[in-house]
Amino acid sequence: MDESESKKAGAQTRGRRTRPTDTAVDTMPQVTRSAATLAAHTDEALPDPREPASLARLRQRTSTGGYTIPEADLVRAIRGWGQRGEHAVVRQLCELLIERCMPEFQRRSWGLRHRPDLMEDAIMGMIEQVLREAQDPTETFMTLNFIHYLRCCAADNFNRVLRQEGLSYRRDDQGRPAGKPQHVPQALVDRIDAGAENRDDETAQPAAIADPHDQLDERMAAVEAQRILLYLPDPLDRQIVILRALEHMRWDDIARACGKTERTMRLRYDKALVRLRESIEAETAMVAR
Repeated sequence: MDESESKKAGAQTRGRRTRPTDTAVDTMPQVTRSAATLAAHTDEALPDPREPASLARLRQRTSTGGYTIPEADLVRAIRGWGQRGEHAVVRQLCELLIERCMPEFQRRSWGLRHRPDLMEDAIMGMIEQVLREAQDPTETFMTLNFIHYLRCCAADNFNRVLRQEGLSYRRDDQGRPAGKPQHVPQALVDRIDAGAENRDDETAQPAAIADPHDQLDERMAAVEAQRILLYLPDPLDRQIVILRALEHMRWDDIARACGKTERTMRLRYDKALVRLRESIEAETAMVAR
């Protein structure tokens, strides 16, 4: 091989480039890659609520009503400070996160406003779930779409309270309640028997004489009546049925209370009864199947 050919071969050899970096990345274990990504996020400057300027930035709103530091970044900051062992900072950031979420919690639980104790129970469940999952590094859904995560969290806890209290019903294609509740709320269950420790004792005397009127049946009947009345979409029709069928008021008194004529009250009452009868028959047929 002459000198010109050797120079040409050397130039071709120098022109070939290997890609050790790409090979190293492709062969890097997944665990190591995740750890490297997590370390990069941890080393970033995290908002510190102990500093007045940083705290003001955390509370700063945008022109569209959002926050300069979005909730997803706030969750990442909570996890970053948690990895550093700064529990006091984590507590302050969690308080800021719940402060942002509280309007949504109150709006989603507004359907229980007639029962403040149940409304508080639903909100406390929402707060507990958000705080628990905000500090869980494996929970990624709340960092990808926090608004949708918050709505799902609120709906799940709201429905949980409804199921526990027997206020949740199956609904048909038209959205009307179908069937009966599958759970009796604890608030409606009274202990009318003697204590379990006295049941086998023949000499034990009952604490009180049983009431001949079963209060539990009366309460369950009232709950069932309220459920059946939901088949009437018009609140005025429900009021007419309550005043006539449950409170046994006279037609002229009902007309005076509703601000309508007596003939109108009678006609609406008859139509409401027909609608209730059809709905109950359809419900009975569905349960029988």
